[in-house]
Amino acid sequence: MQNAKNKILLAILLLSFLAVGCKTKESAVESRSIDMESMALVSASPSVVVPRKSLSGNLKLTADIDGKPITAKGTMRIKEDCGVQIGVTALGLLEIASLEFLPDNMRLIYKLGKEYADVSYADVSFLQKTGIDYKLLESVLMNRAFSPDGRSFIETMRDMEFASEGNCVTATTEESNGIVYKFHIDKLSGELVQSEGWYVGGGKVVCRYSDFYIVDGISFPHTISLSLEGVGSSASLQFELSRVSFGNITFTPRQVSSSYKKMNVDKLLKTLGNM
Repeated sequence: MQNAKNKILLAILLLSFLAVGCKTKESAVESRSIDMESMALVSASPSVVVPRKSLSGNLKLTADIDGKPITAKGTMRIKEDCGVQIGVTALGLLEIASLEFLPDNMRLIYKLGKEYADVSYADVSFLQKTGIDYKLLESVLMNRAFSPDGRSFIETMRDMEFASEGNCVTATTEESNGIVYKFHIDKLSGELVQSEGWYVGGGKVVCRYSDFYIVDGISFPHTISLSLEGVGSSASLQFELSRVSFGNITFTPRQVSSSYKKMNVDKLLKTLGNM
């Protein structure tokens, strides 16, 4: 039903572009034709039309802040609209920590030290400076093109700008809540290879995708590199995935025992980095 709805929306979009083109000069028609070709390629990308409700796999995560890298291995699980759950393991067996990105807050649990931290997105300055929220993070890790105003990507395509840039076709959204996003779709493969977000506060988010392999019949990146600019420091995250699956999963946020001590998130991250 959703795919049928998307096809109908796309047909309406293409017809509306044709109607506008018929009333313009020849040069404008040629320009619009190029836009329509670009839009058609973007709309056919798996990152736009293939639903991805769940994702699970093994993970090697590297975080680098001001040249100080922290590397951890474990698992990652994502359930649409529920959360992103990263489990850090020791010797590939025992989960010693977990990091959760939930719709309203983040939670970090250090099991060995029986400590935890809860943080709202509004309380993290670099997230505020780049406009990052849960929905953006979920979409980025699912290699999914998205709209900043909550509507489906196809529903907002009528208001986007399309262009051909080198080996890619780009789609740029209108500003919404002070944020503009730009998506780069490879012309040959149709894969979403880069996403960018500009925030009026001066911050910028750049996500690059590489190492595409077929998963459940869909091409999916196994390396996701996320960098933040204009936040007062140099920060990046690299997700290296393996054994990826889109199979349906249940998602339950980790519960914190009453014996755990709540602590400052900066101190807890430092503890994890020294493991």
